[in-house]
Amino acid sequence: MSRELPQPRPVAPPITFEVGKHRVRVGGQPGTWQVSVDERSLDRTYATAADAWEAGVREADRQDRAV
Repeated sequence: MSRELPQPRPVAPPITFEVGKHRVRVGGQPGTWQVSVDERSLDRTYATAADAWEAGVREADRQDRAV
């Protein structure tokens, strides 16, 4: 009896967005999306690319408000 090996999840190439004066970069794979703002990674992963992007935009906005 043969068993099929589990297929690896596809890895999406990182996408960079300009958010004001910041660069938000989102990449990963389904269920483990990561985000960085200005080359600094946020400390967690996200379930969807949209969630990661939203966290990046919020962090960029937080940084702008702190100035």
